[in-house]
Amino acid sequence: MLTVNADNHALMKNFHKPDDEKRMVVILHDAWLDAPPERSMDFMQQYPAEMLVAVAAPIPPTAKRARPPA
Repeated sequence: MLTVNADNHALMKNFHKPDDEKRMVVILHDAWLDAPPERSMDFMQQYPAEMLVAVAAPIPPTAKRARPPA
């Protein structure tokens, strides 16, 4: 799984604990299949926030819930 820093990403910066580094999965498009190895880092980019959808979902009853800081 390839990930990049997402501390400044419009959507992904809202996830994880406030002081934790934000990471997002790299979403590759078909061009990477034919790209030469020296272009591999060109694909290590944040995916545009306006092309992503985030939907709130209830926490499953079996999941551990985070405890608020004391």
